[in-house]
Amino acid sequence: MAVLPLLLPLLTGLAGVRSEGLIPPPPLVTDQPYFDPSMSTTLTAHVGRRAELHCRVHSIGNRTVSWIRGRDLRILTVGRYTYTTDLRYEALHQDGTNQWTLRITSAQPRDEGTYECQISTKPVKAFTVFLKVLEPRGEILGSPDLYVQKASMINLTCILHDLPEPPEYVLWYHENKSISYSSSRGGVSMVVVKGPTTTSHLLITSATTQDAGLYTCAPADLSTTHIRVYVLDGEDAAATLKNTSVTHTHPLPPPGEGHAMPPAVATTSTTTMGSVTGGGSRVVGASLPLSLHLSIALTAARILSSVWVEVT
Repeated sequence: MAVLPLLLPLLTGLAGVRSEGLIPPPPLVTDQPYFDPSMSTTLTAHVGRRAELHCRVHSIGNRTVSWIRGRDLRILTVGRYTYTTDLRYEALHQDGTNQWTLRITSAQPRDEGTYECQISTKPVKAFTVFLKVLEPRGEILGSPDLYVQKASMINLTCILHDLPEPPEYVLWYHENKSISYSSSRGGVSMVVVKGPTTTSHLLITSATTQDAGLYTCAPADLSTTHIRVYVLDGEDAAATLKNTSVTHTHPLPPPGEGHAMPPAVATTSTTTMGSVTGGGSRVVGASLPLSLHLSIALTAARILSSVWVEVT
């Protein structure tokens, strides 16, 4: 029993060694100011939301800390004072702390870029932060135009990107009228998957010509997106689809020395009537004059004539 009192100080010392391993080391003791190495060099904010850029400096002494905007080298803040007429910017610092904050009350796309936290040493010490400003945006897959056949299903998918948080709701409109999911028409439903990227699916079964028109995806507190749907009826749809594609099989010239003959190639060229659109739009057109088809065929033949596999 007499040994136990002798062991207690030793055990207490060992416990202290173990606990010290869990405590981060204190800041360096120096008369020269330095930036906290744990600071992040990038910050993300959303349009219309508050952005705060933090700068932590140890051993500041009698020096001052300033924030400089990189794109025009404008001095925004010095210490606790703000030096800009843009009232969205504000300097924040509490006495006795080592943090100087640049606050932007309502971030805008033009605010994206680099900002420097500077210490008034000679030479000046600087820490650069890049501010990325995200602007929520939406898209409807297949826009601006979507063509479907009568009696098929219309599946409209609205994707919302770069959201600060999921929208409270997502509404759909047809020709500027709110879509009812319990109307006598029936067969209309919506599925919403919420998250940083929110997706809303509008499903309409057994499409009719009355379902054609302009559809709008309207999320809460965000800009709307649109798509125009065309419903093609019966034989007219088949004729229209048939006229969109013309298949040409081009004979290849004889192989030259040191080349192997590639297999016969069939190419399909699609022609459309009206404006040419991108972004995944599906455009149905009518047949074009024979002279234009011949021009397309000759162009494709010239391209194919240069395609060979060299034999080594």
